[in-house]
Amino acid sequence: MDIAALTMLVFGMVIVGSGLTGLLAPQLLLTVLGITDTGSATLLFLMATSQASLAMGLYYILASVNGTRVFFQWSVPLRIINFMVFAAMIPLGIAPMQWLLVAGLELAGASATAIAMASKSHYTLDHFHVLRIASLTLALIGGILAFKPFGIYGSASAFLLISSVGMMYAYRRFNPVQTGEQ
Repeated sequence: MDIAALTMLVFGMVIVGSGLTGLLAPQLLLTVLGITDTGSATLLFLMATSQASLAMGLYYILASVNGTRVFFQWSVPLRIINFMVFAAMIPLGIAPMQWLLVAGLELAGASATAIAMASKSHYTLDHFHVLRIASLTLALIGGILAFKPFGIYGSASAFLLISSVGMMYAYRRFNPVQTGEQ
């Protein structure tokens, strides 16, 4: 995986995280974005756009894993347009100052991908370790989400279940012993 693909992977993971936050904890996302209207229409729209963010983030992740460079190339100008539109919403009084976080994320991601596309550097990705880290991250999120309804034991059980499944999959998919890794 080259650095351009890595920028797309990271951007996709951030967008997936944002989408999941909007679906699972919409009030938290509204607070972070400085949106004070918490009516049912606002929550419905936020959750719908969060699902779209989740899907878009998965597109970015899949494009990065598959090295779909044409997707990388087209994403740069489109993310710059997103930055311009999102940033313009602030002085127009449509969005609060916290919206700069969203605009800045778009610009930072587009810039990182553009710079990486211009370079010829390559980064070697260890798929086994990525799967292990991803399964632990998902397990931690699952444990946190399970805490309130199921308590500490339910939270620990969710963590163990998700991490165990993830680790078993990582070992079956990319066994470090068979591939010569330590």
